[in-house]
Amino acid sequence: MRLIVLVIVLALIGFLVNKQLNSSSAQKQLESAIGEQGIDVPKVPSSPEDLKKFEKDLNNFVKNDAKRRAKELEKEAGN
Repeated sequence: MRLIVLVIVLALIGFLVNKQLNSSSAQKQLESAIGEQGIDVPKVPSSPEDLKKFEKDLNNFVKNDAKRRAKELEKEAGN
């Protein structure tokens, strides 16, 4: 009985590990979808000096995206 439970637990752990390792494919799909739509997402800085620029870029991105979505909603509401 213990052996059966051990095999089931190991299979479950293997499944979860496999799912975690393959989650990078979801990230690739997201990046390709963003690239196809022509949305320029700010890149995360690799040095502390670039943090202020990243903050400004991210704020601009959010504002521009909100404006774009508002225009899309207005266009859909008008139809």
